[in-house]
Amino acid sequence: MRAHPPERRPRRDNRRIGSVNQPRRTYADRDADMALLSSQQLVRGYVYVGGTVVLLGEYEPRRFLETVQAEKVTCYFGAPVSYTAPLEFDDFDSFDLSSVRAWVYGGGPISVNAAKRLAKRYRTSRFYQVYGMTETGPAGTVLYPEEQLAHAGSIGRSAMPGVDVRVVREDGKDAIRGESGEIWMRADSMMLGYLNDELATKAAFAERRWYRTGDLARSDDDGYLFIVDRLKDMIITGGENVYSKEVEDALAQHSSIADVAVFAVPHESWGETVAAEIVMKPSETLTLEDIRHYLEGRLARYKIPRLVYFSERLPRTPTGKVQKFVLREMHRGGIAGSTASGA
Repeated sequence: MRAHPPERRPRRDNRRIGSVNQPRRTYADRDADMALLSSQQLVRGYVYVGGTVVLLGEYEPRRFLETVQAEKVTCYFGAPVSYTAPLEFDDFDSFDLSSVRAWVYGGGPISVNAAKRLAKRYRTSRFYQVYGMTETGPAGTVLYPEEQLAHAGSIGRSAMPGVDVRVVREDGKDAIRGESGEIWMRADSMMLGYLNDELATKAAFAERRWYRTGDLARSDDDGYLFIVDRLKDMIITGGENVYSKEVEDALAQHSSIADVAVFAVPHESWGETVAAEIVMKPSETLTLEDIRHYLEGRLARYKIPRLVYFSERLPRTPTGKVQKFVLREMHRGGIAGSTASGA
């Protein structure tokens, strides 16, 4: 997946130009001139091309809807949860969101059912899935509106302009279609390195300045990439690899579950065991046995969570990403600090 010749090396000035040009070259040329954004790199990009940027101190669903309506925003970027949370309002349909020409989301894919639901409720098909890293500018890949339903859950097969993308196996060879590997990227807008941290910089880059994202992915027969898991989020229990995202995707389909995160908890015998933090929908209840019964036949037995914690919300960053390190720290002792089921 290559957007320029492999030997091209980004110059220092290209990093600045590449970073501010990414929004314009990816979707703004097609769809947007006023943006409500949560990324400073994207903010710089819109200012650079003469767009107007609307800033919110923090995300709050109702304020988000009110701002889009009042400011006639034409482009919005946020995590998937920032799109689904407002749908819980009874008066959601009363808001005029017709000014938006590019609904951009990142930080996680959405399912076919979610894509259909968003298109219906937001009354548009203009959704873009973008994948990238802060370290790359945040350039990467994009799934365009016309691909949303047919390839839901994918981060796309098209690299953004100025970006090279590879999927690399543990042995350093490029993965073929159907195989899993780590996503490596190079971009005109890529960072020079981590400030005052040569060791971290060295670990982040492979030879020829390929940035190692830490994300595991596979491509389907059509070349579309699907995130399998974060390397650091993969659970190794009894010698078996468990991809947390696979378990999350299975649980997310349960009609009583509003939100879920799957992570590892230390185990004396197995090394790690699979744990899940679950947020229930209002007035719904589940037990560990309910969950295990639901997952039987959907997942191998060793992938089914042996510990389940219930909470009112998941810890997230301001941009909506789940903070799994917080969950791992909270539950490092097995069941300390939360209500848990299982053994």
